[in-house]
Amino acid sequence: MKFSTAIAKYAAWKRVRGVRFARAEGALRTLLRSAGDRPLKDVTPKQISSYLNGSRMSAYTWWREYQVFRSFFQFWLSRNKLARLPMPRPQAASPPPFRPYIFSRTELIRLLLAIERTPLFDPLTMRTFLLFLYGTGVRVYETIGLRVSDIDFPNNLVSLRQPDGGRRRMLPIGRTLRNALDLYLQSSATQRGGSDLVFVTCDGKCLRRSSLRHNFVRMCARAHIHQEHGYSRTPGMHDLRHTFAVHVLEAWAREGKDLRQKLPVLSGYMGHALLKSTELYLRLVPDRFLKPLFRLQEPANRSTAVQRIAQTT
Repeated sequence: MKFSTAIAKYAAWKRVRGVRFARAEGALRTLLRSAGDRPLKDVTPKQISSYLNGSRMSAYTWWREYQVFRSFFQFWLSRNKLARLPMPRPQAASPPPFRPYIFSRTELIRLLLAIERTPLFDPLTMRTFLLFLYGTGVRVYETIGLRVSDIDFPNNLVSLRQPDGGRRRMLPIGRTLRNALDLYLQSSATQRGGSDLVFVTCDGKCLRRSSLRHNFVRMCARAHIHQEHGYSRTPGMHDLRHTFAVHVLEAWAREGKDLRQKLPVLSGYMGHALLKSTELYLRLVPDRFLKPLFRLQEPANRSTAVQRIAQTT
């Protein structure tokens, strides 16, 4: 089996299972161009290492693509298409663990107050755009592509489109966000003209992610919001999605709900293909440890805990 055929079949297998695979498929096809379309069994660790180490990529990108290649070859190894795994030894240093920036509620207010009018965006457009990102936890491209016909105001529902034409997902929204969208659509009717897009520029065109990112960086600077980790000192718009997830889990923890039982609900709402993608947020919720700590503070439980610790030392 040729390398290109193996990539096409693997990508199709992923998509059938609901996995968005465009970025990973792009990495595999870049490796294909580097190594050549040879039989799959003839791909060598040296060719993979030459591609990974010959490209100027960050440690994050190196490890992400390394994981993509390893999963791909393990897939075909388990199906007896390979006699061995043709992966080079990984680099010694692994990248830092997943650590998004979580906005506090005070920072979110400061961010909204820092919005100013620009030649491309009016303040109401940016305000409603950011409120929709935070209020639903959806991705930036899903918000950019949102259309008026996708909003069911009577039932407080929105339908999110996929860029590859895949199956849509329907999300309920709160009354506050629904009213904000309704107000924005009434106020922006003139600039939208006959467009079905919800969010448009001042001249009625589709929003561009690069322009949004540039404007968001300026807003964070005016609001004095910075981060000590990550690629840049400024958080990104995608961090509003992470903030939504953490704030939802914190609210459930305060209500005394079992986060492990509620996690599949949040995972489905956010459109995660794998539950482990949502589990990453659990370690960002300190409130989930409060109930076990309170139990340890009770005299009976505290003595039991001390006895268990003594038995293990």
